[in-house]
Amino acid sequence: MTLIKWNPTLRTSFFNDVDSWFDNISSDLPAFFHNATEWRPNFEVLNSSDAYRVRADLPGLTKKDVEIEINEDVITITGERKNEYIDDSNYSELTYGKFSRSFNLPDDVKQKDIKASMKDGVLALEIPRVKQVESKAKKILIK
Repeated sequence: MTLIKWNPTLRTSFFNDVDSWFDNISSDLPAFFHNATEWRPNFEVLNSSDAYRVRADLPGLTKKDVEIEINEDVITITGERKNEYIDDSNYSELTYGKFSRSFNLPDDVKQKDIKASMKDGVLALEIPRVKQVESKAKKILIK
């Protein structure tokens, strides 16, 4: 199984798809073009035989600025990057605000053993996997 990005909205119509398309385009523009209040940091999910590893680039944040929660097999990472220099006359291409990202946890995860660390603005989660038990076929003799 793989870790799947959780998406709370259902794409049920053409209009939702077009709206999503415009959201994706505008998220790449500087914040002053679309007056963003939500920050969208980059995440990566790595899949190995023993664990899933989730990393996020969170420049300027400390571990106090980030919360991680598991609820019904969904892990949610939230936080906020604040602008200390709030002034409409300043120019900035940096994005500030709250963020929230959720991922569905697969069945082969050891939830109680999940570890998180943060160093130099990079959040790292280690999500250990349950070792696969190899089934050994046993022959039964017919008498």
